[in-house]
Amino acid sequence: MISKREKLSSGFTLVELMVVVAIIGVLASVAIPSFINYQLTAKRAEAFANLGSLAKSQKSYFAEYNNFVPVAAEPGFTLGAAPTTIKRDKTPLNTAFAEVGWVPDGNVFFDYDTATPVDPLTGTCTCTEACFTASAYGNLDGDESLSVVLYTHPDALGGFCETGQGGNQSPPISGGDRAFNEVARVMVADDF
Repeated sequence: MISKREKLSSGFTLVELMVVVAIIGVLASVAIPSFINYQLTAKRAEAFANLGSLAKSQKSYFAEYNNFVPVAAEPGFTLGAAPTTIKRDKTPLNTAFAEVGWVPDGNVFFDYDTATPVDPLTGTCTCTEACFTASAYGNLDGDESLSVVLYTHPDALGGFCETGQGGNQSPPISGGDRAFNEVARVMVADDF
């Protein structure tokens, strides 16, 4: 037969359950923002991969035709008007960049463009030939600032094109020098 004392000690009290729920709540409040930042960083990786591939295509085109190809913003020219949290169709990119032969790997979160001295888009160029800036930009986190990633290929004298998208972005400074011929994130453009 079970005694009265054994019946009372078999289970959790309401206070113990409340303490456990409070601990889980605190852990969740710390973990969820970190998880969201990891997701946004993973989405930004698309821009790094695509800009590296686009730069190779532009340089291959230049080797054959002695010219870089300017391309206006595709696929949407949204400039962060709406958060780019859903992938968009890559078909406009396929068409816009057909001349250089670049096709992104799958649908995209970012808009892509290429500024050259022939057509600096809405930015400015300090070079006269043989330079380009490819940019990717999108509003991944839905705030007021764009995520901007650049690949800047300067001319022989170090002149380059800014991108007019996201506020005339110049190549970021890395280790005291401009980040040329590499994919680089514009740090002031986003906060994750």
